[in-house]
Amino acid sequence: MAAQNPPASCKVVLAGSIAKSLQLEVSEGLSVLNRQPLLVGFLANQDPAARLHYGFKYALREVDREELEGHILAANEDETVDGIIVYYPIFNSRQDQYLQQLIDGGKDVEGLSHRYVFNMYQNIRFLDEQKMQKSILPCTPLAIIKVLEYLKVYNTILPYGNRLFGHSITIVNRSEVVGRPLAALLANDGACVYSVDVTGVQQFTRGEGIKKTRHDVVEKEGWGLEDCVPLSDVVISGVPGEAFQFPAHLLKEGAVCINFSTEKKTCPPKLLENLALTRFSQNFGPEVKERASIYVPAIGKVTIIVLLRNLLIARAIVSNKLTKQNANSPYNQMAREKPKNARSKRELAKREPLAHENTKLVLLLRGTTCSSLVQDLISDINALKRPFSIRFTKKNDIHPFEDTSSLEFFSQKNDASLLLFGSHSKKRPHCMTWIRCFGGQVLDMLELYVIKDTARTLAQFKGEKCKVGLKPLLSFSGTQFESPISNQYTLAKSILTDFFRGGESASVDVEGLQLMINFAAGEDAHDGSSATLHMRCWRIITKRSGQKVPRIEVEEMGPRIDFSIGRTREAEASAWKESMKKAKGVEAKPKKNVETDIVGDKIGRIHLGKQDLSELQTRKMKGLKRDREGEMDEGVDDISRANEGDADTVEGGEVKRQRVA
Repeated sequence: MAAQNPPASCKVVLAGSIAKSLQLEVSEGLSVLNRQPLLVGFLANQDPAARLHYGFKYALREVDREELEGHILAANEDETVDGIIVYYPIFNSRQDQYLQQLIDGGKDVEGLSHRYVFNMYQNIRFLDEQKMQKSILPCTPLAIIKVLEYLKVYNTILPYGNRLFGHSITIVNRSEVVGRPLAALLANDGACVYSVDVTGVQQFTRGEGIKKTRHDVVEKEGWGLEDCVPLSDVVISGVPGEAFQFPAHLLKEGAVCINFSTEKKTCPPKLLENLALTRFSQNFGPEVKERASIYVPAIGKVTIIVLLRNLLIARAIVSNKLTKQNANSPYNQMAREKPKNARSKRELAKREPLAHENTKLVLLLRGTTCSSLVQDLISDINALKRPFSIRFTKKNDIHPFEDTSSLEFFSQKNDASLLLFGSHSKKRPHCMTWIRCFGGQVLDMLELYVIKDTARTLAQFKGEKCKVGLKPLLSFSGTQFESPISNQYTLAKSILTDFFRGGESASVDVEGLQLMINFAAGEDAHDGSSATLHMRCWRIITKRSGQKVPRIEVEEMGPRIDFSIGRTREAEASAWKESMKKAKGVEAKPKKNVETDIVGDKIGRIHLGKQDLSELQTRKMKGLKRDREGEMDEGVDDISRANEGDADTVEGGEVKRQRVA
């Protein structure tokens, strides 16, 4: 029997398969635009990559290098131009750096303007303090990073920003456009990077134990490829020219090799007319497959996707400035634009604010590591929320407090404003992160850790369960929830109320009141730790009482969860104000002097004018016009005067009073 050939030890990964994994994000961004963004490329040299088809609206303008400055300034002022790219090198001097800074920052899709370059080398990843708007990075270095992420070289278990810790990487190229920025980016992510060119070797690191916030550069005197390549588990080469051939015998067995050289090989002139048939040289020869575990021969298609991604980000920033809104606002990342067809019009209509919003949808996700307890509890919460919930069981590499882009993607894709993310780690065991979104962007977050010893799932409680789709009664017990100052408990009350309250109802049938969810919080412990948050679910049972009002009993149905509160992220004041706005005409106009008390009774108030009792019309009686004391005094005086000055006479049987002179 003939011997079978051993399986190939090296896996060749093509750029096309990597680009497909990034295509979805770009397609989502393009779907909301009313026109394709226009990218203008200026060619003042013979770079063959400039004539390649980018897959979107692209205008190549071949100009004389002495006139390039004027053309860039004109493109900066042209409103139809969304992005500008210049093919370097042009002068091979500091004049190239001047041209890089000449491009408007809102149209710099290569990330070569001063602000972006400063952020890149200083390890500043966002343009705003809220960490919502990412800084634009150079396309080719960012494309290589996306390739490394696709190959799982980045360790997703480690925190965001440290995921290359423990890796040694050699880069054979130190140009200011690709090599040096790539070395800085990889070192800022925690790697030990050896940057090699004809002048020697430089080491880029964040120090021992990656304790520094940004990278340092150290010259390695006397070092060459033979010193750093055997130490490296990733080798990236992009030396232009056919003369250089990477010495594959120096490679460490099992290393990952990536080529980004685009130097054109000599070929017949007829083939040059169709650059799709042009072959490009590679720094690695066929022997690389004998020692490498993974080999990526080119990254061109990934670079194109990254370029279009940068173009969309740049256009969003400019569009926000034109609408006189903050370009860093997380609620205006993509400008509202007119739809280009009926399909996009329907999609935009679904995302527009409504006077009466639909019932909020809850999206249930899990991380790459999620304990079985948290998965069971998420399943129970899904049972309580159905049919207004969607549960995804696939693992997701998401770190909510480090990077919210994936959460925002899920929120926009599924039109879900509430997300529950389950994860587990040694530092944050049995973690459930409650996330609230507004406008497709994360508004606020609350991290709760499940106390394993006291947790009970829905299945552990015997007895009948509530029906699907019931609107629960919510109660919050504890003074912590009533604090006038915003804290973690008031945030918990707000988020949990949104999660469980269900849809709006004009009226409620008593028979439908079958579920009560109670959240209780005690006082903080003496050691300063936060109070435990208790969640209990009860089934309300109505029984005959022999009277008109039924007898009420409650029975615990699960789940039973005790939480300790972890990290929180409150909403910004401007974002919160925007989210609390109500459409005009939604609220009924209040009627003057009419209100409803707590019981529901209508109360009216009548306002009378000022009353002057002195002008009150009464009967013309002497007694009503005098006070009693004045009347008595006047009567006594009259009697005294009659006794002193009068005399009585009798005439014909009548007594007559005569006045004495």
